[in-house]
Amino acid sequence: MKLFDACTRRTLRYGSIALASSALIACGGGGGNPTATIQGTAAVGVALANASIQMSCKSGSATTTTNSNGAFSATFKFSGPCLLTATFGSLSLSSFASGSGTYNITPLTQVLLSYLAGQLGTTLNGLLAGITTNTTYQNALTNSTVIANAENAVAQLIKSEYGVTLSTNSFLTVSFTPGQPGADADLDSLLTAGAITSAGQPAAALLAAALAAGTAAPISGGGVTPTGGTGGTGGTSTPPA
Repeated sequence: MKLFDACTRRTLRYGSIALASSALIACGGGGGNPTATIQGTAAVGVALANASIQMSCKSGSATTTTNSNGAFSATFKFSGPCLLTATFGSLSLSSFASGSGTYNITPLTQVLLSYLAGQLGTTLNGLLAGITTNTTYQNALTNSTVIANAENAVAQLIKSEYGVTLSTNSFLTVSFTPGQPGADADLDSLLTAGAITSAGQPAAALLAAALAAGTAAPISGGGVTPTGGTGGTGGTSTPPA
């Protein structure tokens, strides 16, 4: 577990740990950006309760903790996109937020980032490292059409590789509750199919396949037009047939 930094210590000085777990702990970098909220759910088929959530944005950052249902929320001054990281024991999962709104952290969002990394000509780790500084990556991760196309491509890949049809392709932003039908049940199906490991990570083979599929459908400068391969071509999020 990381030691509390100075900002976290200041926050806890004025409230209990219980309050801090559901409230914002915001630190630096917000500047003149507007105050906005990022919220979502961290889950792997079961809720990641009391997981640490780090939000590192183009400008601004925050940390918070999930509740017993894996839900998290932080209100702070920032400019997107933001890298979202959930840490739960030895498990670490990544996602991103284009701006304010609902953005989940699940094994599927890490697969989505792997696909986008391929499209952008980098690796998953390269994309994660560059979200806060690389203009090309930032353009892609704030482009709704690029994101929707990538979600569609990931959904199609999962269907072809594992025989699982997702209940929604909008798995990055859909609101859901662990233990209920829909997006959470999709994670259970992916675990059964071997797309998610027992440790809660996306299978290495799935991450590699997503990276390869993205590489086959590159985007240039964070734009919306694939220059090759078989990536999505529309801005819709219709589930695959």
